[in-house]
Amino acid sequence: MKFLRWSAFFAALAACSESNNAVVGGRTDATVDTADAMPDVSPDVALDVAPDVSPDVTVDVPVDTGPARCFSNSECAGNPMGSVCDAARGRCVQCLAAADTCDPAQHCDDASNTCVAGCRSDEGCAGSDAGVARRCDTATHACVECVRDEHCAAGSLCVGSVCVPGCNDTRACPTGQSCCGGACIDPQRNTAHCGACNRACMTANASRACTNGTCTVATCTAPFGDCDGSATNGCEVNTLTDASHCGGCGMACAPRANATASCAAGRCDYACSTGFADCDGDPSNGCEVDTRASASHCGACGRACSLPNATAACVMGACAVSACAAGFGDCDGNASNGCETDTRVSTTHCGGCGMACAGGDNALPGCVTGRCVIACVAGFADCDGSAANGCEVDTRTSAGNCGGCGRSCSFMGAGASCAGGACVLGACDAGLANCDGAMANGCETDTRTSAANCGMCGRACPTPAHAAPTCAGSTCGYTCLAGWGDCDGSATNGCETDLAVTAAHCGRCGNACGSGVCAGSVCQAPTCTDGVRNGTESDVDCGGGACPVCGLCRTCRVNADCAAGTCGEGNLCSYRTEVSIDWLTTCHGPDNTPTDVTVTGVPAGSYTVTALASGGTVWSTTILPGQGWFWNITCENLAVPELATTSGVYYADAAAAFAALPRTTSTVSFAGGTLRCYFSDSACRDNRGGVRFRMDRRCP
Repeated sequence: MKFLRWSAFFAALAACSESNNAVVGGRTDATVDTADAMPDVSPDVALDVAPDVSPDVTVDVPVDTGPARCFSNSECAGNPMGSVCDAARGRCVQCLAAADTCDPAQHCDDASNTCVAGCRSDEGCAGSDAGVARRCDTATHACVECVRDEHCAAGSLCVGSVCVPGCNDTRACPTGQSCCGGACIDPQRNTAHCGACNRACMTANASRACTNGTCTVATCTAPFGDCDGSATNGCEVNTLTDASHCGGCGMACAPRANATASCAAGRCDYACSTGFADCDGDPSNGCEVDTRASASHCGACGRACSLPNATAACVMGACAVSACAAGFGDCDGNASNGCETDTRVSTTHCGGCGMACAGGDNALPGCVTGRCVIACVAGFADCDGSAANGCEVDTRTSAGNCGGCGRSCSFMGAGASCAGGACVLGACDAGLANCDGAMANGCETDTRTSAANCGMCGRACPTPAHAAPTCAGSTCGYTCLAGWGDCDGSATNGCETDLAVTAAHCGRCGNACGSGVCAGSVCQAPTCTDGVRNGTESDVDCGGGACPVCGLCRTCRVNADCAAGTCGEGNLCSYRTEVSIDWLTTCHGPDNTPTDVTVTGVPAGSYTVTALASGGTVWSTTILPGQGWFWNITCENLAVPELATTSGVYYADAAAAFAALPRTTSTVSFAGGTLRCYFSDSACRDNRGGVRFRMDRRCP
């Protein structure tokens, strides 16, 4: 019986195996159709097909083991190409996708009709991950944790083939928990659902807590403190600015002699009298240093007089030169740079200020250890040490004195010359090159193996992302680094994917995390610190559920999502306050002691200011004013000129003045901090009425 030698067939199969190694410009993998590789071959003809195949891999296949074409599986019995008949194409194959007979851990590839890796049923996933029930995703032929919700435990849903915490109408929570907004929560402790779903706890300037289904205060929000011990007003004291509670409740700033105490950023601060400072930080001795005469604290604490090359003194808070160090002089008379001149080397002040050195023929003057010498012109040197013949050697071209006296040019295995005062390397041996440009080590690079200089200097082998370049026989290649994968299938960007942290390819290419977070090659459940908007969050790591409330201009759904308590325009967290300025109460005048209107903790930014109708009686009935009423906002750190009636035009009452406003809204900027508002008049007690307006912070 004659045989065909199918070496090329097995070589093609070997080429299909995956490898982390790739050669730039190398052959691409090819698929060999084994059925088409042996059509109707005569038994008397021996066909040798073995391109690029190792001579050690040869398989003899009987030509006459099956029919040239098949019509049923029985005709393929014992056929080496497979025992299943592909009737449409009339050939024997391993399997058909419509009648998959592969092992449960494999499936039939419809293109090649061969069994390939990847499950076709749950049996193919048995034992694939110890301790976790595995299911087969028949769409992707991958073993996963779950395919449907029923595969997960109570209180969990199947998301992205992974069981994650959650619930719905058909998936109940464990005993003692309630399903709120798709999440299982404990209504006895959850602050967003305390006692019942959507019953959120709110406490001024404090973090929320839920105890036995009842809202309580947990901890104060920095920098506020509950200094009066009353839970009704929350954490009422700002410990960053209150001198009686500076940095904490009951921490009052102690008085200091000759200093004024204040509280800033939660720390006591003191202002010393002019000309004095508290340099030792000891409150018991107050401001102990006279900065006008102290050389250690001249003009300010820690400003020590340390002038270059000089002994310093302090005169009226400024440093001055007391004496110069040996070998230096204050030749410019400027105390700020000390004794700036080195009289040991200065040609204009050699040995002392004003003592200049003279030059010589074909030479420049120099100064060495305070004595004048002659310096050669650039490119020449006095190599024989004789001043009589000057600088006799041209160091730009002399091979025995190249660039300096006694500097001889010599290179191993190459000629040498001197040009421009530098030694020049001759031709390198074959296969070697001087790629670093350094003459001291000669031709140091083997261009046959150097990945940085493969084949020639400067020809660096490409290094795709997270891959190591290689060079063999002057041909470049590369190898992917551990933990990285080429998930986009493009060789141009190399191994572009970090499998340890990439949510779309967590641990392996194509393994996407439903939470959007991958750490240590393992998909993570949503958290409030993962930097991804997931779970019930209204913005990244804030709002909704148990995550902290969001800051200004972060995305929100309801007011409870926001730290400032307002979910404003465009579903962004905002800040809102209404200000009411009573004329008589806040009036600054000789007949009234005012009470200013203040609003603390106003964030900086752009605000929409809206005028609100005031109402009330404008004037008293006992003393009629000489003029009527006008409407304007009077605040010392908030100017809104657009929300005012025309200067010099007055109205009979507040309602008329409000109606005369040209507009009732305006956009202004506020620097942040405390808003302070009041009116001023020469006679306050004949006035009544007031002004009200609302401030809404705008987001960019």
